[in-house]
Parts: sequence; structure tokens; C-alpha cells
Amino acid sequence: MGYIRNMKNKVGILLLGMLVWTMSSMAQIESSIPSDKPKLVIGIVVEQMRQDYIDRFWENFGNKGFKKLAVNGSYCVNANLNYALTQTAPGYATIVTGAEPCSHGIVSNYWYNKLTGEKIDCIYSEKKETAIGGSKDADGRVSPMNMLSTTFSDEAKLFNRGKSKVISMSLSKYAAVLSGGYAADAAYWFDHVSGEWMTSTYYTSSLPKWVVDVNSKKMPDEYLSRQWEPMLPLEKYNEVLSDSSKYEFGIDGMYKTFPYNYQNITKTVRNYKLLTMIPEGNTLLNDLAVAALYGEDLGKDEFTDFLFINYSVPEEVGKLYGPQSIEVQDLFLRLDKDLEHLIDVVEDLVGKNNCLIYLTSNHGVSEMPQYLQDQKMPAGNFKQYYMLALVKSYLKALYGDGDWIVDFNNSQIYLNRSLIEDSQISLNEIREKIIDFIMNSAGIANAIGANQFQNIVFAEGMPVKMQNSYNQKRSGDIMIALKPGWIEDIPYCTDHNSGYSCNTHVPLIWYGWKVKKQKVFSQINITDIAPTVSTALGTPPPPIVSGKVLENIFLNK
Repeated sequence: MGYIRNMKNKVGILLLGMLVWTMSSMAQIESSIPSDKPKLVIGIVVEQMRQDYIDRFWENFGNKGFKKLAVNGSYCVNANLNYALTQTAPGYATIVTGAEPCSHGIVSNYWYNKLTGEKIDCIYSEKKETAIGGSKDADGRVSPMNMLSTTFSDEAKLFNRGKSKVISMSLSKYAAVLSGGYAADAAYWFDHVSGEWMTSTYYTSSLPKWVVDVNSKKMPDEYLSRQWEPMLPLEKYNEVLSDSSKYEFGIDGMYKTFPYNYQNITKTVRNYKLLTMIPEGNTLLNDLAVAALYGEDLGKDEFTDFLFINYSVPEEVGKLYGPQSIEVQDLFLRLDKDLEHLIDVVEDLVGKNNCLIYLTSNHGVSEMPQYLQDQKMPAGNFKQYYMLALVKSYLKALYGDGDWIVDFNNSQIYLNRSLIEDSQISLNEIREKIIDFIMNSAGIANAIGANQFQNIVFAEGMPVKMQNSYNQKRSGDIMIALKPGWIEDIPYCTDHNSGYSCNTHVPLIWYGWKVKKQKVFSQINITDIAPTVSTALGTPPPPIVSGKVLENIFLNK
């Protein structure tokens, strides 16, 4: 009897094992078969990432971050922004609306009301939203209301009768708010004072438990107890200049070489602001993204969810050290590790074939003018305030005393409309006078008046990109474009905000759900992202979309 009982037990164990193996195999087979549409869309934007960074830093990347996406996905090597004012906010709005700034209205980070002269922040809300989380003085009066279109996630959520989840996050509130669109369930950004993630009553009345739990871990304190040392021996950074490069501005204008002891730097950089300038800031965002995947159960039902992850630290590091610095290269090598962890979590929780990932940037960055000059190339620093003083003196000589110019900012001159009207001077006349005068300034390549943008459809060259940045209600009276290699005079080593390839040529990689394994060489506009995602989901695209569907990215259904 004992022998029979033992045999029955062994057979039962064997059958149970076979059942478990069969169920596991079926689960693996099921997870390897793409769903009818992605269960989760993850939009990754790495601020101020030029396309050439992937090629230059390729050898030192690991195999499971940038390389994994590029090798196993559709790597579009010729993706570009097609407008001139390549600032932070317009890039985010362009990606999610599928339209140029002239249409979606986020022409720059801020603009002026032509009637009142009031400066308008692109995400400022006139309603009474308040901060949720953060310090007691944190400002929650933000919303996407200045964006003149819905986004592809807005349209999908409308199509799914509100059942899709949309979560957006960044250290930068501009990135979080604009990427999330109108219908986001939440947009989270980092409060520099408290060191906590926060949001606004535009989205919710309280932070969810998983965000509270993330804040309670006090990871910013842990990260700021460390120091930044290069991942590789300094002599291995052959793709950039030396650590003692004379072109760098550095943190607070003081800290320019490795190692960076964070506790020393925080004596001058107040509160938690330093995290926006060091690799641990990217890791902090990664922590929140992973927590969101678990806390929100993203990608777990038939209604496609959206997660927008916007890494803003490269923007700050790029301005402080420039694209030829060890700091920038090391930052991207560390971001590569963060991406590896994120991808591992996504594939474990949702599955590669159930998730569609795209990675791109909102703009690139210019080379340092002094560096270009030292290489005997044309470049320079445009003295915008000197030019403005000359223009004011010129207008005073022509028309008499008066504040004829409200401001010069965002490569645009804003005229005092009220004074010009009261003085019975032709607005077009004063524009033309100013354009003729400033075209003699060193560094200016183009200057175009608002009346020209309104009456002429430019067909080629930089004027096309300038027109794509012009919105009749929000743009200035005159827009300028500097010559290649020139940037405005700023207290950093470099900047962006031009229509040249250093600022417009950005990465675009598709990975996951039905994505072909290929390298794509054809020219692509970043406006193509939104309609391509919408087509993959079978949902309407944003109403003002001007981009085209990238038909060859996906395998046939």
C-alpha cells in the first residue's frame, strides 16, 4: 500500500509539474504575441539630446539601454524639428500634438500680450488651481490651457470614454504639464524647496498613496549625500574634450571638474535645486516612473494607458558644460543605466509586445562659439542688449522720445502697439525701418516682420522654419535668426533656440509592440510621432496634426 501511495504521489507531482510548465509556456507564448493594439504607450523625451550623441557615445553604452532600443527597434536616424525657435516648451507640445508651434500655439516658453505688454508663461493658468504636495509656497497655478490643441493621448482617452490612464512626469513642470495634455490623470514635477514630487488641483485633489510613499523615502537626501565621479577613467572619454576644458561654465560658475561633492555644492546651490543638474536627478525620475507602473497598474487592461517620462537634467548639464564635455557624456552613460532598469521593469510587468515605446528629444544644443572660433570656424556671441540699445536710439532719432519697444526676447522684438497707434505711425513702416537697421548687426542672418509671415508663404530655407514658429496672436513683431554658430549672449557656455541642425536633428527610436527591427534613413519630422501613435491605437489623431503616419515602422497586422 505504501508503494502504491508513493507512486500516486509521484504521478500527482509529475502531473502538477507538467500543468505548471504548460501554463507557464502558454503565458510565455501569449506574451510573445503582440496584442491587437498596445496596452501601454511610453513616451520618453530626453531634453537637449542631439542625434550625434548616440553615435558618439555608442561604444561605451551598455547593451540594454539606448543600444537595446536602437538595435531591436526602428532607429530613425534622420528625425528633425522643422521650426526655428527650438526652446524647451515648443518641443514638448510639438511631439504630442503632431503640429508646428504656429498651430499649437506654444511658440516659446513665454510670450507677451500685444495689447497689455503682459508677460505670459506658456503653462500659467488664470484659474485658481493650487499646489498639491511640495512646499507651502509651491505654485500650482499651471495647466495645458495655452496649448491650442488636444494631444494624441487626449484623443485616445476621449475615444476610450475616459478609461485610459494618462500619467506624465518630469523634474520640470513644463515637460510634465505639456506632455500630459488636457486629459491627463496626473502630471508630477519636482519641488526644489521640499524635495518632493507635487502636482496641481487641475489634475487631482490629493497625491495618490504610491506618490506619498515615494516622497516618504526621502531619496533626494540620499542622492545628495553622494558625489559625482566619472564612470570610466578620464582617459577613456575620447569623444569629448578634457575635464579641464576652458569652455565650461560649471555649476554656479564654480564647479567645473570631477569629482563633484554634492554636500559642498549645496552650500551655494539652495535646497534641492542641485538635483536638476546631476545624474541622480534622472535616477530620481526613474524611481517615480517605476513606482507609477506598479502603483497605477498601467497596461493591465484592454484600454491603452500612457506614461510620459521626460528627463530634463541633460538640459541643465548641457548649458553648464557644453556638448563636448565629459560631464555630458558621463551623464548619458548613467542615463543609459537608468533606461536599462526602466525597460527591464516594463518588459517584466507589461511585456515588450504589449508596450509601444518611443524615445526622442525636444531639441538639441549648439556648440560653444569660442570652441568653434578656436577651430577656425565662423561663430560668435550675439550682443542682443547692445543691439536693442542701438535700435532704441535709432527709433528715438526717427520718431522722438518714447518706449517704442516693449522687449526683445525669444529672438523676437515686441513693439509698443499702443504708443505706435497713438502716434499715428504705420506699424509696417516701423517694422521695416527696424529690420533694415538691424540687418547690419553682426551675427544676424534673417529678420522677418509679422506682416510678412501673415502675407507670404515661404517655400524654402530658414524663413520656412521661422514661419513655423510664428503665431499671429502670440509672436512678436519681428523675428530674427542668427547665423550658424552664433548664440545670444548668455551666462552659460552654450544654448539652443535656432533652426540649425545642431538644434533640430534629434533621435527618434521606436521599440516594442509590432515595431520592425531596422534603421530608417528617410527624413522624418517630429510631428510624425503623434499621428503614428494614433494610427497604432486606432484612435483619432489630434485635430491640428500636420505630421504624416510612419507606415513602415510596424509589422503588418
